[in-house]
Amino acid sequence: MIKRIILLSGFLVVAFFANGQYVSRLGKFSVDQKKGCAPFTIIITDTNLLTSGECTPGKPCNMDFEGKGQQQNLFTYTYTTPGTFKLSVLYQSSPPGTGPDDIMITVDPNIKPDFEVYTCSSNRVSLKVTNKDYDQYVINFGDGSPTVQIPVSNNATATHNYAGSGAFTISVKGQNLNSAPNCTPMTNNFNAIATLPAPKITTLTSLDNTSLKLDFATAPNIQYRLEIALNNSSTFQLFQTLYGVLTLTIPNLKLDDNYYCFRLGAFDPCTGNSTYSPTICSHKFSLNIQSGVNQLNWISGTAGVSSIEVQRDAKPYTTIPGAPLFFDDKDVTCKINYCYIVSNNYSNGSKSISLEKCGTSFANASPTRIENTSAVVNETGQSVDLIWIQDPKFKAMEYTLLRRSNAGAFSVLTLVKDSKYTDPTYTTSGNFCYRIDYADECDNASAPGEIVCPLRLTGTIDSKNVISLAWNSYKGWKNGVKNYTVEKYNKTGLLIKSFTTSDTTFVDDQSDPNNQVVSYKIAAISQTAGLTASISNVLSFIKEANLFYATAFTPNGDKLNDSFTVSGQFIVKINLKIFDRWGVLIFSTEKNEPWDGNSGGKLMPEGAYIWKVDITDLADRTFSESGTIFLMQKGK
Repeated sequence: MIKRIILLSGFLVVAFFANGQYVSRLGKFSVDQKKGCAPFTIIITDTNLLTSGECTPGKPCNMDFEGKGQQQNLFTYTYTTPGTFKLSVLYQSSPPGTGPDDIMITVDPNIKPDFEVYTCSSNRVSLKVTNKDYDQYVINFGDGSPTVQIPVSNNATATHNYAGSGAFTISVKGQNLNSAPNCTPMTNNFNAIATLPAPKITTLTSLDNTSLKLDFATAPNIQYRLEIALNNSSTFQLFQTLYGVLTLTIPNLKLDDNYYCFRLGAFDPCTGNSTYSPTICSHKFSLNIQSGVNQLNWISGTAGVSSIEVQRDAKPYTTIPGAPLFFDDKDVTCKINYCYIVSNNYSNGSKSISLEKCGTSFANASPTRIENTSAVVNETGQSVDLIWIQDPKFKAMEYTLLRRSNAGAFSVLTLVKDSKYTDPTYTTSGNFCYRIDYADECDNASAPGEIVCPLRLTGTIDSKNVISLAWNSYKGWKNGVKNYTVEKYNKTGLLIKSFTTSDTTFVDDQSDPNNQVVSYKIAAISQTAGLTASISNVLSFIKEANLFYATAFTPNGDKLNDSFTVSGQFIVKINLKIFDRWGVLIFSTEKNEPWDGNSGGKLMPEGAYIWKVDITDLADRTFSESGTIFLMQKGK
């Protein structure tokens, strides 16, 4: 034990140091520590440095550790709150007015010091203490090697070589000068490895036109250096040092004017070398809206790009192999707003996502005019159905139907949505023609449509029941008419026969004793297959009965002109009556039986007689005819 005597301010003060013990102000007692981290326990080691027999059960002392009250002979105390405290000991033998002896106790906050562990190659580690709360730091590398002490500084670092790869627990404890070594250490798990793994930038996402976000696949305890290149993928410069970071947002960029390439280096602080990730680049992306096509153009680094993914309206749209720098989207509809995102897919699984660009499509191509329209006139000729074909490449928003009469000027008749229309005001005599125009969904007007002139059938019948038909040439089809079909129907509407012709006239002079009432219509067949036939109005005719009768007969039994009768075509019923010259009825039959010149069983005298017939024909018509028959006595 060593003693030093010091004379200070009129007092004899004995400073006593033994094995790190600290002496009170008046030199009466000593403690084992006077500074440490909370919770901090101190022990009063000796209370009789200048006295004897004090602070014993028979002669107790009063101790006050925090100014909260005195306790007798309490030699051990634990401070739980950081701060500066006066520990005082009042002796019974102290002269009046001198008061207790004391010593100042400092309790520091118990802070686990932060530190960063950087992995080096060859199973080495570099450690950097980032905490500034202590005077020095004690490092235990966890492999049984001696601890290392480093002072506080802006670059408090230490390196260590492990014997081999493996898992270790590194601890760092803060230590102040003249302070108890009781502060709690900070620990960090560490894996010593032979080679630094290559890092990876997993995703580059363009957030807006001034910022983007990088996501990383990194390993713990490795220091990384992010490097950037402007409008190229080869000239890099250090952008930022990263540690323990999995994502980073980079502001103050100009993504509409430039593209940026990045690579991430795993930095070895022991050698100063870096192991780099593959390069990943943003896009200088633009959308150019042209007629009928949305042109996507971008500039980006192409190294390592395996395909380009195009997203449209927040959905996957197409994937293009390789690393093209443009894409033309032709599958667009005008006046629709489309939004696109372009992504680089890299062969290592990384992805770079561009800004979203939006634009409204348009088209200024003139839509194909209406070139093929069929016209079907109803039987009475009082309405017509128009049916047209439109080029499917264009979508009509509305059709404009125009009409003219007798080669006059066209005027708008109506507007319709569908590709058909029935004109209820049509008449065959009106000599109407039509034209159909339209505007497509892009507000582009078509050229004037093909003029459509429905078939107008007219005809006559002569005294011999020969029927002559005529019609106009059909207009409405681009490639014209292949031929016309004349359809002939009976009274009940049953098709009797059809005739094919390339002319616009037809004469029906064929004998047809069974059909007094006939009707006709014309069907035009297009040169273009698949078009609906155009049909004319229906024209009906009633043929005349055309009676046949003699003007004289000779009822003499020679079987030549022995009787008189009336006959004709299309007759269903005939009533024959014979009158003499005074108007007396001398013969009558409802069965069209012939008159043999007798009346009441007697041959009537030679002379002129009046006949009359009441007839019903196949057309359900009734009419009467009369005339004179001359009865001749043959041989007279």
